[in-house]
Amino acid sequence: MTPRTAIVTTTINIPYLLKDYLAQFAASGRTDLDLVIVGDRKSPPETRGWLEGLDWGGNSWTYLDVDDQEKWNARVPALGSLLPWNSIQRRNLGYLHAAEQGAEVIISIDDDNHVTEDDFLAGHSIVGTTAEVDCVRTEGGWANVCNLLRTDSHRIVPRGWPQSLRQQEDTWTTVRRTGRVVVNAGLWLGEPDVDAVSRLVTPAEVIGLAGDAKLPLGLDTGTWCPFNSQNTAFHRDLLASMYLVVMGPRYRGVRIDRYDDIWMSYATRAIADHLGDLVTFGRPLVRQDRNPHDHLQDLWGELPGMVLTERLVDALRGIRFTGSSYLDCYRELVDALRSAFTSDATPAEDRRFWDEVLTGMSTWTDICEEVVLGG
Repeated sequence: MTPRTAIVTTTINIPYLLKDYLAQFAASGRTDLDLVIVGDRKSPPETRGWLEGLDWGGNSWTYLDVDDQEKWNARVPALGSLLPWNSIQRRNLGYLHAAEQGAEVIISIDDDNHVTEDDFLAGHSIVGTTAEVDCVRTEGGWANVCNLLRTDSHRIVPRGWPQSLRQQEDTWTTVRRTGRVVVNAGLWLGEPDVDAVSRLVTPAEVIGLAGDAKLPLGLDTGTWCPFNSQNTAFHRDLLASMYLVVMGPRYRGVRIDRYDDIWMSYATRAIADHLGDLVTFGRPLVRQDRNPHDHLQDLWGELPGMVLTERLVDALRGIRFTGSSYLDCYRELVDALRSAFTSDATPAEDRRFWDEVLTGMSTWTDICEEVVLGG
């Protein structure tokens, strides 16, 4: 039986790209999907009317405009306090809505991820299944999955890759593993998801898969790589750990940005290793025609994440979990990070930063338990 699947996106534009997704779904005969579109205060007022005019092919859809989200905030006041307006982190509400409606698999896309000839749903259908897949391992514990991509110029590393490892390239070995796949991170053509440093200094375009790429590719226990929230599918059991960390706290006077999904991926990776679940990368391929960005502004927001991520990953790798669910383990993770980052030995500025971040993570866990997982 095909698990109930929801596709979630946030947008401040009219999501014209959905028309092509729906055409592909119609061609494959899928009429059992839930599509959740999360708007924001910047969203055009004609968005709902445009969505109503689409041929949904029997699939259900929900557009959460500002009024709809305010109703959620009234129902769950902690949610309104947690999620800022005009931020991609409102996608968390889309995840919550999809899970509450019964979705077992949630697929997250950006509003500039265009469907290609690759079968989008088939590529993500591995999530929730027990599968035997090739898994990469390296001696250093890191595998750059962008090596699976062929660019028009040079090697790239994914956004959120530790900066001290930027030039490091470990030898890959693969092992066959059987396990439950809980995350599948689809890759991209066109604009890759790299950091602002790469875009400013060495821009590249992805033109295809590397000739020796074998997909899907999993990560072996102890071997990590960040993934993002575009073209990524996950099982509802992971709702707590897939929290897009709310951005905004200031570190050394700079407001952090663009590490919401990166820190989400590292937290999820730590728990998946403990529970013996698999994270895979590969298909489906989407084409990213990136919305306009100010690269210098992006860089400014990424700097705190670049500074803090390696310490965060070291702390995550050191956690010894005892829980048997992602919800329980995420609580343990928050407690462990609070002990590591908010002790009296931690500089006051760092304590303030991490206290705000970890309070948000804890609040999200309570919301998940109240709305979905506790029911």
